[in-house]
Amino acid sequence: MKSKLNVSLSKDLRKKYGIRNFAVVKGDIVTVKSGGKKSEGGKVVDVDRVAGKISIEGITIAKADGKQKEYYLDPRNIRITRLDLSKPERLQRLKFLAGQKNIQVEDVPEPVDTTATESAPALEDESSSLGGEDEVKDSDEDTGKEGPEEDKDELTLDDLDEKDSEDETDDNKN
Repeated sequence: MKSKLNVSLSKDLRKKYGIRNFAVVKGDIVTVKSGGKKSEGGKVVDVDRVAGKISIEGITIAKADGKQKEYYLDPRNIRITRLDLSKPERLQRLKFLAGQKNIQVEDVPEPVDTTATESAPALEDESSSLGGEDEVKDSDEDTGKEGPEEDKDELTLDDLDEKDSEDETDDNKN
């Protein structure tokens, strides 16, 4: 039985953290780098420390009766492409290892959501920040203060909404 299974990191993560491998846990995003399932990947579903194998979401093997069974891979054939840093102990360990190489690690980990595209979260962030700004503005009205940055953001968004409505009316006239 192994206490943890170390898996090599992708080139981007190696450059970012200054380490070659890190312990794999359930929730990490990985790709297969060699073997019959090469270039497939997904989220780690299970880490079997007794057998020293890793199961990945979406990588299965067909049984004789037609059912699908989890396919366990050797950690030497896997590369981590995105770390799940939701546990503070793991982030602390990563900071410690990177600190030995004089590399600073950001405190806020990346989100692990792989289903959304890069443009979609940006739109969600804007819409969620608008709700937050309204709440901040309400609390600022109580104190009588308004930040100049908030005014710029609101004017810009309002201007965009007005432009969109003007474009729609122009299109309807033509």
